[in-house]
Amino acid sequence: MKSHYSILSAVVRPEIQEKISIGLLLVTTSDVYFQFSKTKLSAVRTLLDSSLYKYLNETIKQIETTVSTEQSTKETLFAASNKNRQFSQSYLAYMSNYSNNLINFSAPVEIDLEGNENLFNLLFNKYVDSTALVQKKTKSVERIKEEFYPQVKEYYFTNKEVTTKDIPTLPMSVNVDIIGKNELPVFGQIIDFERPIYNIRQDVAVLDFLMDAYEKVGSKNFMLGNEPNKSIYPKSHEAWQDLRNWNKFNYLPLDEIEKIKEYAVDHGVVPMF
Repeated sequence: MKSHYSILSAVVRPEIQEKISIGLLLVTTSDVYFQFSKTKLSAVRTLLDSSLYKYLNETIKQIETTVSTEQSTKETLFAASNKNRQFSQSYLAYMSNYSNNLINFSAPVEIDLEGNENLFNLLFNKYVDSTALVQKKTKSVERIKEEFYPQVKEYYFTNKEVTTKDIPTLPMSVNVDIIGKNELPVFGQIIDFERPIYNIRQDVAVLDFLMDAYEKVGSKNFMLGNEPNKSIYPKSHEAWQDLRNWNKFNYLPLDEIEKIKEYAVDHGVVPMF
């Protein structure tokens, strides 16, 4: 099974095309792996104007977001009919030829090996940073939802649009990830804290609206999400920190999502409507 990889570099002296490798992208038929070196990025920061460094950081964020999106739509990742699909070999070759004066993708290299975390670690240590601890690849929030929803469908409605007809005290219709009931309404929202801050606010507002709507009878809520990288997502990290410490919500990291099912089993939760 073939894979291909591309090295991401920061161009620190464009007049002579001097560059420093800062990240690696590995693409398989079913997955995308990406990571950058914080050590290399810190070194680059001393060599670039602050505005250029800010742009570099924003670009890395965009790549990470795109990787996350590709992971959640892996069934159509590299369709032969779509040669310009993000991260396909043809598209990376294009990026290699037409990259700007700050970011550079190397020409994609095809290898006759199955892409996995072990291969990614090997390539990252060889071509980017041998001193860095390669982060374990985590599932995207969308994929976590896809895998989790079928496990709890007998206890909760999932990805449910709740309208003012369903709950007359609700100020407007909302889309909630899980909602059920036992002696109290039970609902929860799975939040991607690497999305822009306004998306996070929208997800939190769903919980807020439902809590207010059930204020007289009471309710049980869950807010799920992982800590975002503080240096890449400073505003989102601040929001995560505040929400995690606010006792209004019952916060769980995504690796404890099974507790939602355990609660349903222990408390006889059934779908709400």
